[in-house]
Amino acid sequence: MGKIMLLIGIFLLFAGIFAEAMYITTSRVAYSSVVWSDSYLVTGLLFIVVGFILMLSSVKMRKIQSPI
Repeated sequence: MGKIMLLIGIFLLFAGIFAEAMYITTSRVAYSSVVWSDSYLVTGLLFIVVGFILMLSSVKMRKIQSPI
């Protein structure tokens, strides 16, 4: 279970970084105030936060489950 959470967390982290990169590239054009550009920012931040939470919880699960 911990490995699956770690993989999902890493995937969400990279998806968030990609969404932030998309926001940076689309925010400099004339239509920067449209909903699509702002949605890249919001989903990028959300993916990054959830990815970090899943990664940290998977590491803590392994430490809790270890017998030593």
